[in-house]
Amino acid sequence: MLGITSQVIPLDNGVGKVPDSLRNISRKIAVMSGKGGVGKTTVSVNLAAELAWRGYSVGILDTDITGPNVPRATGLIGSQVLLEGNKIMPVNGPLGMKVISLGFMVSDEDAIVWRGPMKAKAIKELIENTYWGDLDFLVVDLPPGTGDEPLSVMQLMPLDGVIFVTTPQVIALMDVRRAIRMAKLMNVRSLGLIENMSYFMCGGEKMRIFGEGGGRKLADEEGIPFLGEVPIDPELTELTDEGKPVILEHRGSLVAKAFSEIVDLVLKQLD
Repeated sequence: MLGITSQVIPLDNGVGKVPDSLRNISRKIAVMSGKGGVGKTTVSVNLAAELAWRGYSVGILDTDITGPNVPRATGLIGSQVLLEGNKIMPVNGPLGMKVISLGFMVSDEDAIVWRGPMKAKAIKELIENTYWGDLDFLVVDLPPGTGDEPLSVMQLMPLDGVIFVTTPQVIALMDVRRAIRMAKLMNVRSLGLIENMSYFMCGGEKMRIFGEGGGRKLADEEGIPFLGEVPIDPELTELTDEGKPVILEHRGSLVAKAFSEIVDLVLKQLD
């Protein structure tokens, strides 16, 4: 046996150790899944865009080092970051959102083949050397899993909470449960769980293609709020690929309504 235990990580999420770069940011929220392919980046970008649409000043930090998708989801593919002194200046995105991602610093087709220490170093530099200015919210898009990247963020950045994203399938719920447990281990507040790809509207009926009730059940079992269901919508996929947040392009859609209601619940908790 390898003797692996879940208690190998110090229970320290960096509270009291706020980097200077983050001192003028009121709220720092991470979006996490533990599982790839559940639409976490789409959720991150649309939650950030909904906050910006309401008049908040918002930033997005993409900490997915090997799969940085935020530049595409925000329509900023090909943009480059600028340096002023030793500070990294974020790229301006939709509604004035400030965006930073390793994806701005490498080719869209390059493979980033780094071991854990390199990833942790890159995240540390992005957190400590980015000039965000004054922000109401910083949304941190975490990569799948419970490894180097989310661990680095939780240790370097005092988060106000984590939002988890799952899909209804049991195999996704298993990994998301691990992510929830990681946040608890790191003493980071869980703001709630979103079930993405929850259903598909067909003939006025909700078709539960991937199962029913899994996200709500997981939230209940882990003692965290259930924030809501986001339906499957081909328009959401198309708009994300085009770099257009659906909450800005089609506010009357079921998806946009779902994100709006989720933000209402998150703000209520933070207030």
